[in-house]
Amino acid sequence: MADDKEMELISVLNEQERILDSMLDEQSRIHECVVKRSWEGLEQYVMTINELGGEFSRVDNFRDRIASVSDDIYFKPEVKDVFLRVKNKLSKSKIENDALAKYVNATKAFISEVMDNCISQQRNDIYSSNGTMRKNYAQSIVINRSV
Repeated sequence: MADDKEMELISVLNEQERILDSMLDEQSRIHECVVKRSWEGLEQYVMTINELGGEFSRVDNFRDRIASVSDDIYFKPEVKDVFLRVKNKLSKSKIENDALAKYVNATKAFISEVMDNCISQQRNDIYSSNGTMRKNYAQSIVINRSV
């Protein structure tokens, strides 16, 4: 039979699993929006994931405090299954985050390169407050074509 700390840890791990399930659902919605290039609602999904991430972090700190009482508490039969499910879902969430980050960075680099090539007429150098040279970005640009 599990003792009080094990039962408390199982409860916290179940809460983490619930949060991760919600995060994975939101990440799936974000993935769908990106694939379909449907940007409506995307910001709300990202904000929801940020809130869930903060909630997960708070619960994780509590989990750390509970688990600090024993080095082998995660290997107890009652705890092990729940712990492995949480780790599995956390890995899936990290993979989704990494994939989205790579997509955003690649898109940002592409758009930045296109903008640099399209707006090369501004040749004045601009310096930051600490004296390093910055790129001079156009104040505004109008593109008359929709993709």
